[in-house]
Amino acid sequence: MSTKVFAALVIVLLTRSFCFSQPADGPGKPPTLEVQLKVVNEKICTPLNLDKSQTEKVDAAFKQFFEGFEKLIDKSVRPPVMPERSKVDALGKIRDEKVKEVISSGLYAKYLELEQAARPRAPQGEMIRPK
Repeated sequence: MSTKVFAALVIVLLTRSFCFSQPADGPGKPPTLEVQLKVVNEKICTPLNLDKSQTEKVDAAFKQFFEGFEKLIDKSVRPPVMPERSKVDALGKIRDEKVKEVISSGLYAKYLELEQAARPRAPQGEMIRPK
């Protein structure tokens, strides 16, 4: 009898460990464009005290940047491969030039600081950066 109880206990514990060993959501998903733009508004536009027109133009510049970045990611392999740094930097320069047209030069220096601080840190192992 004790052997049957012991075997049942082992089966229950093994089943439980298999069920809870993997997260239910699967791997983390990147934020949507709407979430990214919300973060831009919270971390960049609000601290700079931009008016509605300026905020819309900054959002448009970041939207174009995020869409371009998404197109550069190689999703044909697992895990996805990050685009070359030179291509991302080129997108960033285009975005920054558009923002520079919208805000004053005094605010632009603060914008650059806020933009650096607002950059998400990639989780380890999520994407591979090409050499």
